[in-house]
Amino acid sequence: MKKNLVVRSGSLRMGGLERVLIEMLQNLDGNRYNISLIIEDNSGKENVFLDQVPKGIDIYFLKPEALIEKTHYHRERKKNLYHKFMYNLLMSKEHSFVVNKTKDVLKEIEKKYGEVDVFLDYDWGARRYVEKLKAKRKIVWIHNSVPKLLKKESKIIRFGKNLAKYDTVVAICDDMKAELEDIYPYLKGKVERVYNPFNFKRILDLSEDMSGLNEQQKELIKDDYIIAVSRLDTVQKDYATLIKGYKLAVENGVKEKLYIVGDGPDRKEIENLIKESGLEGSIVLIGKTTNPYVWMRNSKLFVHSSNYEGLPTVLIEAMICGKVVISSNCPTGPYEILKGGQSGVLFHVGDYKALSAGLQNLLNNPLELEKYEKTIEKRVLEFRSDIVIKEYEGVIDEKPSINNK
Repeated sequence: MKKNLVVRSGSLRMGGLERVLIEMLQNLDGNRYNISLIIEDNSGKENVFLDQVPKGIDIYFLKPEALIEKTHYHRERKKNLYHKFMYNLLMSKEHSFVVNKTKDVLKEIEKKYGEVDVFLDYDWGARRYVEKLKAKRKIVWIHNSVPKLLKKESKIIRFGKNLAKYDTVVAICDDMKAELEDIYPYLKGKVERVYNPFNFKRILDLSEDMSGLNEQQKELIKDDYIIAVSRLDTVQKDYATLIKGYKLAVENGVKEKLYIVGDGPDRKEIENLIKESGLEGSIVLIGKTTNPYVWMRNSKLFVHSSNYEGLPTVLIEAMICGKVVISSNCPTGPYEILKGGQSGVLFHVGDYKALSAGLQNLLNNPLELEKYEKTIEKRVLEFRSDIVIKEYEGVIDEKPSINNK
């Protein structure tokens, strides 16, 4: 008999978490589960992954696009007291709306498939009200370093109390699992480690597909460049360090350009950083794309400068494309992915001089690149979809994992 599985997440917009969500949905065994997908935000044209949700999965959106736009309007103007009041009022109404709508959707799913066996909260967005939802088991996935993301002790404490409402907590790397159990000792025995799944064939096929490039991009991709792929967020992704490190490398003879693939709230700020550094001709903002892999494949190497992460999917995707990675040793993920520096280069968070030295060493010494390239293929095998999905299904089916020791 099939299990009734409900997966909940925040959006189907462009992002690393959303890509992994789709990979999971595409690989779970439809013969074992009736899968329903609850998405909090209906983002209209921004639902770039909507078409990739497998047929047969029922999709339920909670918040309409108009409500999202209205809240966003007031959030952008929060410095004004009126807009701050309206934003807080709308957020309060949104919470009640989402809770009630989620209950209604679960009732609808129950009528169709029977009692919900597993409610899987994929981005922890239901943590404040999960105890109000009816399901036999409740699982939450953690994709980021909790202390780095939340920062304030009061928020960290409250977050732990919310996690305790779930039957199982899943961390996406060993470092994160250890971090959670250290911060919240009462969660020991409830935390599993499951890596993100990656479809190697799809990534490699897309890495050779230039059909989505316009004429200007087809010219850009012929150039010699290094690449960064992430949301344009100066706080988490620390683009200041990346730009300073790259500038120093250029001053010391590096000729390759830096391409940045992605979009986000801090694009203007990053454009200003590039201008202030006098690097307008050397740093190119490629923008948002559903196929970053073709840019990865044609690059010299991949660079990442985050202050914190969960398990940064782009590092693994770059390695699948055969690229050597130089990354900040931020919590959590890069150290584990790169095997402590055996399968890539690590530098201390914010150390732009070390980043620059790493770039110069790799770009000026082909033998250094080759040394790391030899370790990449074996390292990334642990992230293959067919291997990881078995662990996903083990968690859903409540089978103890070897990673829960």
